[in-house]
Amino acid sequence: MKSILYTELASDFLVQGLGLHSQDMAHPTGKVGRSDVELVSTLGDLLSYPEEIQVFYLGSTEAGPFRAGDILMAGSDDLLDHAFQALDEMEQRGVVVGLSTEPDAHQVTLVKEGLYELVQTWKKRKIPYLCLFVVDPVESGATAKLVSLTRKVLA
Repeated sequence: MKSILYTELASDFLVQGLGLHSQDMAHPTGKVGRSDVELVSTLGDLLSYPEEIQVFYLGSTEAGPFRAGDILMAGSDDLLDHAFQALDEMEQRGVVVGLSTEPDAHQVTLVKEGLYELVQTWKKRKIPYLCLFVVDPVESGATAKLVSLTRKVLA
């Protein structure tokens, strides 16, 4: 299964951290563990794959009720399980959040412009997905956590 990655953050940290490479101005690609990986540059690219894929969405969010450096997650059960196992190995705290179009006072939600709609499309197509967010401020240590976590889930 091909893994498609998208990041709101500068993508060069992900390209270097996962050992991806570009050929002929194409999206950076590579292999992590047994997974073929491709890094896309626009949200629209995440919908254009007809083949069997899994999606990784990496981003950041405001602190709010979370601590700086926390990893927030939303996703398919199987990928969330892998993420929790990886977080345990890394001795890192992870929080599962719901994605929504507006804040919800009764559950922990994350509001991201356009992401909720994308997730609904992935669910309809039965595409496994994992959204990972680091709580601001985003620094090199936080992005390194995202790369390590992504690498472990992909392996």
